[in-house]
Amino acid sequence: MSALDTILVFTADGCPHCRALREDFDRRGVVYREINLSREPEEMARLRELSWEHRLPVVVDHERVSIGYRGGSCTYAELGLE
Repeated sequence: MSALDTILVFTADGCPHCRALREDFDRRGVVYREINLSREPEEMARLRELSWEHRLPVVVDHERVSIGYRGGSCTYAELGLE
């Protein structure tokens, strides 16, 4: 699988919805690249190019961008990212 085929998952420490998404993907064997904004804050600019929402988790699957997991999400402010 090339980098272009990889699903990107933007997460942050302390987000229960991010954790649940990762656990679900891992259990189902979904291949993805996690970008943890708590550990890689420089990636915030990349995320802002993809979505105007200020909520996590964000899943980028080619041109499709999905926000939240099973109806739940955390704001950047709640996670200390703003």
